[in-house]
Amino acid sequence: MLGQLVFMASLAAAQQVYIETNGSTPRPNCPSCTGGHPQYTFHPFEYSLTSTYRYATPRPSPTTTTTFAAPSEQLTSKISSLSYTTWGKWDPGSNSTATDTADPYGRAAWTSLWEMANPPNFTEVTKSAVFSTTVEPTPVPSESLVLPPRDYFGPDDCYDWPEDFDWGVASSASQIEGAVAEEGKSPSLMDILIQDDRPKDYVTNEHYYNYKQDINRVAAMGTKSFSFSIAWTRILPFALPGTPVNQEAIDHYNDVINYIIEKGMRPEVTLLHFDTPLQFYGFNVTAALSGAEIGYNNGGYQNESFPGAFVNYAKIVMTHYADRVPVWYTYNEPLLYSDN
Repeated sequence: MLGQLVFMASLAAAQQVYIETNGSTPRPNCPSCTGGHPQYTFHPFEYSLTSTYRYATPRPSPTTTTTFAAPSEQLTSKISSLSYTTWGKWDPGSNSTATDTADPYGRAAWTSLWEMANPPNFTEVTKSAVFSTTVEPTPVPSESLVLPPRDYFGPDDCYDWPEDFDWGVASSASQIEGAVAEEGKSPSLMDILIQDDRPKDYVTNEHYYNYKQDINRVAAMGTKSFSFSIAWTRILPFALPGTPVNQEAIDHYNDVINYIIEKGMRPEVTLLHFDTPLQFYGFNVTAALSGAEIGYNNGGYQNESFPGAFVNYAKIVMTHYADRVPVWYTYNEPLLYSDN
């Protein structure tokens, strides 16, 4: 009997106890924040039998509305000759054929962009897509919001971030949206860049339809800012000045921005994150796959029509969204896709 009691006592002593707490907790790896020179010591280590745990603090719902520019209706009116239309979805296995061949920017012309691009293994890869319409968000389980424990083995010269530090998350269209040939989007460099068996960008994690759930989870983590890129090939499927604007794309990114704000975060937008429209490679689409002299890939920036077309695209996007988006980035890592 005595042996059993001793055994039970040893089990109790070895049990880890978790105690819920709020606010900041001590960082066990930070004895001080003043050391400029390393000091090396060795001593026995053991974990405490008790440990605290914390839940992430969600972003509060906004109580006021902040604007950063005039309403989009006023700004877009300053751009002459804007026209809007829609194109639908490209399905290479469909038997239907567009008949508007006389329209240089019609469904037939849009379809030919995809046929010329000929993304590898497109039909097979897109079979894995789950969504075809916007998914309504579900509540985030509390067990998904338990913050990770403190690290006992980090550096001990620790410093605190200022209160106004911009903690956020960042994404890019071609890396998370999927739906690459849906709702009027035309092909970009990223849709044809991977020609071998590596994963393509056709589906990814379907953020294009699942953005509300993704944004909802990020806001529940307490993130201040949500940064994302807009796909040039969604806004302007034909890329160049004077070509029609995709109304479905305008509506989609409007909803993304509004939902970010509704969840208490600040939207930040990148205008170009690797996904150059294929128009800047001319009729030789394979030029997009040629090695770059400086960067990793040929982003088409050297095309003489690129600067003016980019400015036109930026004007269209910013006049539609600048009233709600205070932070804009032009290019993500331009060096990586610079040819010369």
